[in-house]
Amino acid sequence: MATYYSSIATEQQPFLNFPGGGLTTQPGSFNDPALEIGSVKEVIAYYTMTGSELANDVIRLYLAQPGTMIDPAYSSVVGTGIAATATINVGDDDTTGNYIYGSTAVVASATRYASGLNVAAASTSPVGFASGVSLTIPYQIGALAVEPQGSSAGTGIAGAWVYATFATLATPVANQTLVFRLKVVKP
Repeated sequence: MATYYSSIATEQQPFLNFPGGGLTTQPGSFNDPALEIGSVKEVIAYYTMTGSELANDVIRLYLAQPGTMIDPAYSSVVGTGIAATATINVGDDDTTGNYIYGSTAVVASATRYASGLNVAAASTSPVGFASGVSLTIPYQIGALAVEPQGSSAGTGIAGAWVYATFATLATPVANQTLVFRLKVVKP
């Protein structure tokens, strides 16, 4: 299983562009302010297909800081014809957060925000997030979120990766794009 990075996640990789992360040869900053709009943020992350992706591969979309909520009711994805067949799930790897109400157990969930979204065909109409448990029970990234996967221990960086997983994928097409729009509520 390979892991790929969206435009936002590439900027957020530990020790590439984080404050205190040392020298970097890559341009960028922690977040691009042009892609976070308003007091409730809209994060726009895109991913360009390589053509070598497989089912169960992961695209890291956004590093959500502790206390953040992703609102799936106002989040979506749209593509430019990425494959003959493609469905994605959207979730996060947080294990320390909480559902705003209810007694749902907190575990990392690949389908927390959306499940089974058909993104194969080119479209100008976004596919709204659907079938994720946080549509009916809002979820908040934990205040004690651990250092994300891919970071070195002791960095002090905390958060959870919001990611998409190819649930199904057949005949991926190189150089086609998925554009994710995440409605992010920051503490």
